[in-house]
Amino acid sequence: MSEEEGEQPSLPGPPPDPSSIPSVVRAVGNLDLNNKVDELGFSKKTDPDINAIIEFINEVEIPDPLSNNLSGDPQAESWLQLLMTLVVREHGHSSLPISAIEKVLGEKMNREGVDLEIFLDRLWIMGRLERIYGGAEVQYSPNPSWLESH
Repeated sequence: MSEEEGEQPSLPGPPPDPSSIPSVVRAVGNLDLNNKVDELGFSKKTDPDINAIIEFINEVEIPDPLSNNLSGDPQAESWLQLLMTLVVREHGHSSLPISAIEKVLGEKMNREGVDLEIFLDRLWIMGRLERIYGGAEVQYSPNPSWLESH
């Protein structure tokens, strides 16, 4: 069925009724974003206290090594996943600098300096982390699907 030139295609359903859409009139600049965020129940971004995180990590049980793992060190990856989950969910940050990861988990993962960077780069290549450039040093952000895997 071809349409002849000049004919308007018919749309399914009733014709649009703009009067049924409620209008929200607000002066430009009068939206209080912080108040709206509080109303919706979002948590605010807080600076993670690295010393408190170290204390927490030292008190938790050793996490189970990740299953279905290709990184070569499922236990180290499990520690990193725990740290990233804490930073993302409790503090609202999306990434951590390498120095913070090393300070918190360097001994637990038995990786420091270049060895830690190689491990993080391997996870980045595998798509489990994202590398973020900018600021004082390189940071890593977890892929959401990686955080959910156990």
